[in-house]
Amino acid sequence: MISNEAQAVKNILREAKEGGTPPTTIEEQRLGLEAVASSWPVAESVSIKDCTIASLQSIEILPATTSSDRTLLWLHGGAYSAGSIKTHQSMVSRIVAASNVKALLPEYRLAPEDPFPAAIEDALMAYKEIIAQNGGASKIIVGGDSAGGGLTLALMLKLKENNIELPSKLVLLSPWTDLTASGSSVKDRAEADPWLSSDLLTPAAAVYLGTTPPGDPMASPLFGELSNLPPTLTIVGDDEILLSDSTRLHDALVDAGVDSQLIVAEGMWHVYATFPGFKESDEAIESVASFISK
Repeated sequence: MISNEAQAVKNILREAKEGGTPPTTIEEQRLGLEAVASSWPVAESVSIKDCTIASLQSIEILPATTSSDRTLLWLHGGAYSAGSIKTHQSMVSRIVAASNVKALLPEYRLAPEDPFPAAIEDALMAYKEIIAQNGGASKIIVGGDSAGGGLTLALMLKLKENNIELPSKLVLLSPWTDLTASGSSVKDRAEADPWLSSDLLTPAAAVYLGTTPPGDPMASPLFGELSNLPPTLTIVGDDEILLSDSTRLHDALVDAGVDSQLIVAEGMWHVYATFPGFKESDEAIESVASFISK
């Protein structure tokens, strides 16, 4: 049984999904996400500063007490065509406040203006600058949600390809790892999911992919070579169509010898930790904070 507060949010999402008019343009999707996120508070105990990482507009979120020498690079979600450092500063600020680990969020390029592989190129540039500034990758954690989770894994494949040192840990929240939409939950959770629609996955992927096949491992890292990746924490909702993107990833990581932890939250939806104000969201934030601060 989920909390009353979580159920209330879930009901609002379902009502919007079933009764509302879905956005028909990328610009409407972007504005809609910005409007929803604008009401989410930033943790009181942190400070946010504008900065530049590898020529990318970025923000740095600093804890009140900088007791940790670790840095979290967070790659935001939004189907590679929406979302921003502003839409995700609330959730990441809560991670920072709970962990005392500072975070950096770069504004990577979005499709359709800049399709695949622009996001990967930007993530790689940002990562290389961050490890140069920190004297290596041993204190760096990379995380992302939804498309940002897929981008995090694609970045790892690119680092391995270029013999660049990998970070110490990975955090993935409802990662979009399979742009072919072949996971069983795409159909099995279609009715249960209060937010995402199965019939929108392939069109959303096409906006990002352009002429790239959806099964390309750099676009769908579930199908990539996953050996030697850092310890990984994945958190996903049991009631989301992308559940299989996480469960299959976890199995593949374990098979590849990677230290992988998977949390499947009963009754929860896509990147539920983004939504503040209920205990399940707070518990997910605490799980991330505990993982990255050790």
